[in-house]
Amino acid sequence: MAWIEGHWIGDMPDGPVEHVLLSPRFGQLPGFVRALAPQNLAFYEIGVFAEIGNSLTLRVKHFTPELAGWEAQAAYIDRPLVDRDSTSFYFDGATFSRTGPDSFTVYFLNRSEGQERETLVIPFRRTSFPTRQSDGAPS
Repeated sequence: MAWIEGHWIGDMPDGPVEHVLLSPRFGQLPGFVRALAPQNLAFYEIGVFAEIGNSLTLRVKHFTPELAGWEAQAAYIDRPLVDRDSTSFYFDGATFSRTGPDSFTVYFLNRSEGQERETLVIPFRRTSFPTRQSDGAPS
């Protein structure tokens, strides 16, 4: 999955999302997500694609804009790899499909109380530099 390294901008239903992924080291490819709503931050996410045994898993932890964890302190969401092909990695509840040299789409299965609710589709495009937008705060 080294192709996913870099800075990406995606489109979620409520606003843009930034996804920054660092280069793989020691069997881990870490990343950070900042999701935006129309007038504020929606959430942060720290994740890592990690080599576990002879496979991959995606481990994710979410935070509010105030950095309160959604999951319990020692908990995280674990999404083991279930399959892959030439363009896609299929994790339990999340698929990452490369759609071009500078684009990919993520399909997240939204689950609630053990029930599958909907699939969130987020197209991403690579960006060279962080986007700068004024939010009214002094710089």
